[in-house]
Amino acid sequence: MNSRTTIALSLALSGLMSACSNTPSAVKPNLIQQITANSESTLFDASNPLLTPSYFKQASTALVNTTHSDTLDKLLYYFRAFSYYGPTDELTAADYTGLSNALAHLANSQALSQHARLQEQYAATVYRYFAHNERANLLAPLLPQLNTQLLALASTKPTQATDYALLETLKAYGFLFNVSRKDIDGELNRVLLSANLNQPLLSFAANDNSIRATQDWPRENAYWALALYRLALPGSDNGEPTERELAIDDAVASIAKKDVKLRGDIAKDTYSKGYYVNTFSAQERCKENSDICRIPDLKEALPIEHHCSDTLFILAQDLNPQELTESCIKLTSQESHFHQVLKTQQQATADDHNTALRVVAFKNWSQYNYYGQLIFDIQTDNGGMYIEGTPSNADNQATFFAYRQFWIEPEFAIWNLNHEYVHYLDGHFVKYGGFGHFPSKMVWWSEGLAEYIAQGDSNPRALKVIKRDIDKAPTLENIFATQYKDGIDMTYKWSYMAVRFLAEHHHSDYVKLSQFLKTDNFAGYEHLLADLTQYQPQFSTWLASQVAQFDDSEEKSKPRLHKQNRYAYRDYLQPQHLTQGSRHLHF
Repeated sequence: MNSRTTIALSLALSGLMSACSNTPSAVKPNLIQQITANSESTLFDASNPLLTPSYFKQASTALVNTTHSDTLDKLLYYFRAFSYYGPTDELTAADYTGLSNALAHLANSQALSQHARLQEQYAATVYRYFAHNERANLLAPLLPQLNTQLLALASTKPTQATDYALLETLKAYGFLFNVSRKDIDGELNRVLLSANLNQPLLSFAANDNSIRATQDWPRENAYWALALYRLALPGSDNGEPTERELAIDDAVASIAKKDVKLRGDIAKDTYSKGYYVNTFSAQERCKENSDICRIPDLKEALPIEHHCSDTLFILAQDLNPQELTESCIKLTSQESHFHQVLKTQQQATADDHNTALRVVAFKNWSQYNYYGQLIFDIQTDNGGMYIEGTPSNADNQATFFAYRQFWIEPEFAIWNLNHEYVHYLDGHFVKYGGFGHFPSKMVWWSEGLAEYIAQGDSNPRALKVIKRDIDKAPTLENIFATQYKDGIDMTYKWSYMAVRFLAEHHHSDYVKLSQFLKTDNFAGYEHLLADLTQYQPQFSTWLASQVAQFDDSEEKSKPRLHKQNRYAYRDYLQPQHLTQGSRHLHF
């Protein structure tokens, strides 16, 4: 911090002290001075002693009582850091109310109007704290400022500061809707939809200024936010688009058509990446709207083809030779374990013509989201998928769609690689017919087996859930009846425990289940499942022993970090010139 900044902060703090001296919520000057004296990178540290509810309250009060832009900037950045590393679970309703009131005061004071940096900070604070049903009423008065600064930023000269502010403002709309769309009937969604946020977004996207310095990232981000608005709209009972859904589709399409006339295929890609794939529309509709939507070539997305063996090959976006070799080894090394556990004799099921698995590996989820829909016509609102196809068809191609675990870089791994490969082995060597052939009670088998072969007897993610929920553990009967709608924990964690228990303690019964599936004897499979519920007392005792042996103390000691949902944003939307340096950190 240079001397000029120190003097300015001292003056600001002096003014703050006099403004607060006669109020019951007076700010302790030494506390605020500590916040403002911290560097940006120092604030983003879980061990920082300033990240406490007490400091949080003080910072909210200070936000109301100072007008100095440097101090406001530092206070807002403190809130950004707190949202990632602070004990947010210890904040009370009054704490959130205090922050909301402070932000509303800031917006009404006009302090933001001439400071792009503060507009950036305001937007980030809004979506980091108020994307929640319980805080939707506190969000409502903060939304007009987002609309105000979006309109103002649209006409500003492109600079680093104004671009950061514009990007965070557009992200605020998108991140808020990305949360609310998952609970259509929730209070957050009600507040957002009643605010008619589609209107400022449409106005911005249609404005020539949504292309800045020949770059169209602002328009693409606006399309993305509008796509999430579309997903937040209530759907119809019959699955047909509603009037509101059609209206937003038509409004965005109208903007895209005008853009295509001026910029051709570049404008098609902007629409396809920004709006089309983020409404999770089908490939056929893109073909029908080829005047504004473009389907890329396979080689454009996946230029690399690598064969691990005669029965396994990889199409990749960016894997290097070492990563390809490592992926092949991971896949082939677990085959023998699979055959040993299930005693398959390496004999495929009858009428199964899947002779080779195709693994499609994208750079990250964003690329999977884009190319997966347009090239392969698959639903990508998920973490990857295995599609068996119709194994009785001689031309069938079983495919596993995956992507790098981009969140662990520079380490390398393909997300769910081993898990999904088990689905292929299970379908080819155990279960007769294609996906959905058996009428019920298959989820626990498929997902539990895939987790067990992939994770073995070391699965801390599962044990963490089991330990947390041991007092309300489902029975074997409950687990056998699991459906995908029952949630991730039942589908993967508890199913894993059931499969592991049977494979380790009642192996012959488990193998017999697989033989019933292989011979298309569902009645025998279902009857044996019913018999296996007799082991419930032993299963309960075994679960208790697993919990007792599980040591998660190391996990609990790790620094807390409340990351933004890793699937909430798309890498192709991020402008390359706006990096996440110390002044613009996000996780």
